[in-house]
Order: sequence, then C-alpha cells, then structure tokens
Amino acid sequence: MATKKISALTELTTPAGTEELIVNAGGTSKKIQIDNLPSSLADNSVTLAKMAGGTDGNLITYDASGDPAYVTTGTSGQVLTSGGTGVAPTFQAAAGGGKVLQVVQGYTSTSASTTGTTYVDSNLTATITPTLATSKVLVVVHQNGCYTNVITAGENINLMKDSTQLVEWCKYYGQTSAQIETTNSLSYLDSPSTTSATTYKTQFHRIGGNAAVGVQDNGAYSTITLMEIGV
Repeated sequence: MATKKISALTELTTPAGTEELIVNAGGTSKKIQIDNLPSSLADNSVTLAKMAGGTDGNLITYDASGDPAYVTTGTSGQVLTSGGTGVAPTFQAAAGGGKVLQVVQGYTSTSASTTGTTYVDSNLTATITPTLATSKVLVVVHQNGCYTNVITAGENINLMKDSTQLVEWCKYYGQTSAQIETTNSLSYLDSPSTTSATTYKTQFHRIGGNAAVGVQDNGAYSTITLMEIGV
C-alpha cells in the first residue's frame, strides 16, 4: 500500500461517535477510516504500570480543587488522620485512648531517719519517660516505716516530681511513748507535659518534738508505681 506524506497540516478532528479522522491538509479535507476508535477510556483499563511513579509510602488523595495530590509518607506506628473538608489528611501519632502505655515501679527497704524539720529523701524513687507529652502519670505510693517514739513528735511525707513538690501528706503524730510504725498510701494523677525522663520520689521530715522520725525501719519495704495513661 502506497503512503503519502501530509504537509501543511492545519486541522485534525475526530467527530464524536464516529470512527473516522478528518484531516485538512492544503485546503483539502480527507477522511481516514480508523477501526475501533474509543470515545473514552473503558472502566478498569488503566493499570498500575501505566500510572506515574511516586514516593514510597505516599498515598493519593484529592486537594481542595479536586485535583489528585499526594499524602506525605508518615513514620512507623503513625495513623492517617483526617483534617476535614479542604485539608489534606496527614499521618500523626496514634492517640493513647485512655490505655496504660507503660508501668514503672521503684522500691526500697533502706531505712532513713532525721530529727530535722527540713525535708530529706526517703530513698524511695522511680523514673519514667512518657511516650506522649499529653499523657497523664498515675503515681501510687505505699510508704512503709513512718514512725516516731514519743507523743509530741510527728512526721510529714512529701511527694516530689523532680524538684517540684506535688503534695504533702502523712502528718502523723505519735500516740504513745512506744515506737509506732505505719504504712501510708497515696494516689496522685500528674500531668508532666513532657517526653523527657521524669523522676518521682518521696521525702520526709520531723514535725513537733525533738525525737528522730524515719522510714523503712527494720527493713520494711516502700514502693512507688508510675503508670503512664494515654489520653
């Protein structure tokens, strides 16, 4: 079959619903028959191999104008979060949802005593590093061995977060001249607002009288439990 080069091409149209091309070259229109010319792409006709390449982990969404757009790849453990109409979704850290994310416990049987009225460490301490800055930390303390051996002497126990006082409790006074030992418990919900290591500990001092007061006497155990609660 002979071929002919078409020069001075000024128009190329495809009438809707036909299988012909009309070529206007040099002022002369000619019809070219084409078999099976589709008027549009068939459903499911575009394969993955025909799509443009992208970045590993990206997802495809639509922007506010309705045009295709990429969702930037997140990091391991993040979840896809909707920003609402007109805002592209983003990958963010999964919410804790009120679950216990980690538990740390400290304990001691090392005794300590003082006759002073200034707080001293009780040897009971624990450190936790929250996974989320929005987390709460539930502190549960069982302070054993709070004792005094005179009626007029008493003892205060103090809960600290690093160098910050959280709460003072156990304002205990002796009721007899004999040595008294007790167990003092506390639950405290804190909001550290950090993902840095945070240390909780107890302290104590004497109130009233001039006798020594102490904790963990005779090897009694004290415990402090830290629970990170996701919110």
